[in-house]
Amino acid sequence: EEEEEEEEEEKTGNTRSMGIDDGDANTASPSASATTEEKEKEKEKEKEKKKSPADWTKEEIREQAKKAIMGNLTKEEEEERSRRNKDLLPSDKNLGFMTIEEKYDFARKYKDAGNVFFKEGRYEFAIKNYTETITYLRHGLRMGETDENGVPYGARATGLDDEAKAIIASCCSNMAACALKLSRYEEVIKHATSALDQDIKGGAKAKVLFRRSKAKHSLGKIEEAYSDISEAKKIDEGDKAIQAHYNVVVKLYRDIKKQELEAQKTLWKGKLDNSVKKEDTAEKSSCSIL
Repeated sequence: EEEEEEEEEEKTGNTRSMGIDDGDANTASPSASATTEEKEKEKEKEKEKKKSPADWTKEEIREQAKKAIMGNLTKEEEEERSRRNKDLLPSDKNLGFMTIEEKYDFARKYKDAGNVFFKEGRYEFAIKNYTETITYLRHGLRMGETDENGVPYGARATGLDDEAKAIIASCCSNMAACALKLSRYEEVIKHATSALDQDIKGGAKAKVLFRRSKAKHSLGKIEEAYSDISEAKKIDEGDKAIQAHYNVVVKLYRDIKKQELEAQKTLWKGKLDNSVKKEDTAEKSSCSIL
């Protein structure tokens, strides 16, 4: 399914690197104490990541449950998003009474409501809509239904229908676009990879590879960024945004390879010089008078 999110910036404004803008960065050097404090905070964060859910306190469980429901939105923002969705998705029919075709249509419209939020710059709203669309397609779409063998669709190991995969791929690609706007590059890579896992092809695949390459470039993963953008360029050679990003990344990639080649030359030259010295020493030793 063709994505409908805003693409103007990608088509016209991406002739420069998408690295982090340092314009608002603090130019003052941090003190040693501040640096130590930051390191301690990072260590605490790492401990929290490794902490098993079984060890969570009641407060931590509540926080995790809240985050799962609210995402990165405040209570007020979630209420606003819910109101907007009701306005964008008027329906007089309960989901439980819809046919499978009507459910797919509802999922597409819910995703499209996310596209509206994206165009408004409400990226967190959009991400929440896309996430809920995916959850619905994975777990709620055919709840209670069984296949011809009487096996519940939710228990089948054969995966999703092609229609569901197409909508999920579109949502993941759009979430990658949102995360890119928010400079959350690890999330971009995660969402883009999820989109690629749905076996997308053509322009949709090129777009996802482009976004993942942008994120990897911003994280300094130049060789991986080059791999993605090169593949995207092969798929869609006429895309100006892809070409512009390719021009930036290929220069960096070639610089890296040039440096590697120079390092190898230096290494081999050193080895060769050592070998020559050893031969000279051996020759002098053999020529000495006994």
